[in-house]
Amino acid sequence: MKILAIDTAGWECSVALWEKDHEISFQEKSAERENAALLPQLVKEVIGQQKIDELIVNIGPGSFTGIRLGIAFAKGLSMGWGIPLKGIDSFFATYASLELAEDVLVLIEARRTDVFAQRFIRGIPQQFQSLTRADLEKILLSSAPPLLTGSGLHPFLDGLVFKEAISLRRGAQKLAYAFFKNPEFVSEALPFYAREADVTYGASLCGS
Repeated sequence: MKILAIDTAGWECSVALWEKDHEISFQEKSAERENAALLPQLVKEVIGQQKIDELIVNIGPGSFTGIRLGIAFAKGLSMGWGIPLKGIDSFFATYASLELAEDVLVLIEARRTDVFAQRFIRGIPQQFQSLTRADLEKILLSSAPPLLTGSGLHPFLDGLVFKEAISLRRGAQKLAYAFFKNPEFVSEALPFYAREADVTYGASLCGS
């Protein structure tokens, strides 16, 4: 089965074509304001003459505009090609790409004074939260701080000491890998905007 993964939820626009559990083609460009123009071009370059069996898209959290663009474009392809469309959120995709079963805190940039966060303990996702720098400082000073990863690390945590888990996969590569490795992470292609009114602030992660 060949799947086309689309990720426009962050600063980059990326598209990946995978079959089973290996990559066939991948393209990524950093131009958030031009994603609407870049995306059709990248899809064309990645798929060539390949027949796609299923689509996967990053549903967020991330850039509001990018999330809407990616989902709308993927829905158009799904309808036009008559193939299924599924979604994976930024937290699951980032965690799955690490190939870790440890305690990991995924941070996604919120472009405010906080970051979106979700902790995975031995593969089990904890409650999604919004954390300030002070919240994260408290977590890092705990007796057993988690590994940190995600787009929300730098420059948000500059000056703090922490252990970072680094993924060698980027953007749509993470989605495709998660799709095959962790099918339980796959959901409907509905936007996950993570607006402030919809989140709980960091009490449970910080132990306060």
